[in-house]
Amino acid sequence: MTSLPVIMPGAEPFFYRGNQAGILCLHGFTASPSEMSWLGQHLAGEGYTVYGLRTPGHGTDPHDLDRYLWQDWFAAVLDGYHLLRAQCDRVLVVGHSMGGLLGLLLACAEPVNGLAVLASPLLYADKRLAYANWMAKVMPYTEQPDTSNLPQRIRAAQAERGEPVRGRVRYETWSTKAVGQLYGVTMAAAERLPDVTAPLLAIYSKGDVTVGLESRDFLLAQVGSQQVESHTLEHSDHILPQDVERETVFQLVSAFAGRVLRD
Repeated sequence: MTSLPVIMPGAEPFFYRGNQAGILCLHGFTASPSEMSWLGQHLAGEGYTVYGLRTPGHGTDPHDLDRYLWQDWFAAVLDGYHLLRAQCDRVLVVGHSMGGLLGLLLACAEPVNGLAVLASPLLYADKRLAYANWMAKVMPYTEQPDTSNLPQRIRAAQAERGEPVRGRVRYETWSTKAVGQLYGVTMAAAERLPDVTAPLLAIYSKGDVTVGLESRDFLLAQVGSQQVESHTLEHSDHILPQDVERETVFQLVSAFAGRVLRD
């Protein structure tokens, strides 16, 4: 008998019912909605209707990612958009890393009112990613533990906020096949940047050791949006919605939402 997927504690999607302005929050690769939960709570506190979806294959078991293509991730994002659009007359998309790539593709397909891209990769220094689908045949999984102090700092913040103390809710075992799908969605988003015309907020960080500022520069040079805002943080690493400058990220996204979602 085939076992059914079980969602990891803390990886559940979140939904806050608010006004007629909706915000769709999209998490990053191998992560979960937990990554966007504090930002979602902040935006919900300002009255918005906020939905943080769980991308297929994420937040259950690392092996589940083998079952999905990046097009499946995008299909889930389309569902999330239409769920919000059925209840709201305006929709802003906020995506971290892979979530920002999916948000860029969504902005090509649907009339979003704005898009916030947080530390999304569009160029990779490691050229091996292009061969991940081949590498999966000999190395199907790799261990990718977070050896930084971010998990400890997140646990401390969770305790302070009165939340269950779980740290980062993510996979430490990565599917190489899924890495190939991440590369695929990156290339698809990079190719479609000129088709993105929605107002854009781009937030990157000088301290990000995963995604360099060349991805920010490529995004700003290629995107078709006429209304573009760019902010570069100084100290955060890659997980902008949970790192040391998260409050700055919350305020930047909130201010942007106020401009593009106003009546």
